[in-house]
Amino acid sequence: MVAWLSQVLENPAYQNGTVTDKVFGMCRNEDNATLGRISSLFWCIWHNRNDKIWNDNVQSPSQVGRMAFDVWNEWFTVHQLRRHNIAPVADPRPVRWEKPGVGWIKCNVDAAFVARSNITSMGLCFRDTNGQFVAGLTQWQQPVYSVVEGKSWPLLHAMKEAIHREFERVQFKSDSKLLVDAIHSRRPDNLEFNLIVNDIILFMSSYVNFEVNFIRRKANSVAHTLAREANSWASFRRFEIIPLCILNI
Repeated sequence: MVAWLSQVLENPAYQNGTVTDKVFGMCRNEDNATLGRISSLFWCIWHNRNDKIWNDNVQSPSQVGRMAFDVWNEWFTVHQLRRHNIAPVADPRPVRWEKPGVGWIKCNVDAAFVARSNITSMGLCFRDTNGQFVAGLTQWQQPVYSVVEGKSWPLLHAMKEAIHREFERVQFKSDSKLLVDAIHSRRPDNLEFNLIVNDIILFMSSYVNFEVNFIRRKANSVAHTLAREANSWASFRRFEIIPLCILNI
């Protein structure tokens, strides 16, 4: 399970009785961190149920598990800061896309997940040192990837596209901190996407002027828009002229 709770949820001690019995059994026997992750999972399942009822949108079990893991980590981080009386420092700078340095190309990447259509789509956009559109690419495929695997897929394709176009100095930007941290540590520990990350690391070893950095989602809107629009286009498209959907972003 993506939320890393299979050992607890599959424990024989919690297989008998009602759901209430199982939950109270966990409360008696598990530590606070485990209970926090379980609570996050329950909340995400409930959120997914409501999203299906009201928006006809449903995530796969692996996506729900990934969401639960992220929710718990965010809550735990804030709780630890408060516990030690450390206030999170707000960045006074506006969150926006910034031009790369002279001689560099910047490539933003993102993925979109359409569970009801059983599709994972991606978008990537290359821009030059003046902020001008250089090239773009979109693709979609079935089935739906997990969130972590889906986020790593466009980055790998972006590197292949950069090599295809003979771009030598490229800054790749992703809004998946989990992915970026796995690449920088060079120790991917999630079986769902370690093969893709290993391929990315291999490319970076061969092309020393390939950089991968985290970017806030608000500054990644071009790639996000392309990924969403990809669902209505052919399964694979290259763009040499800026698509209308991102013209005003």
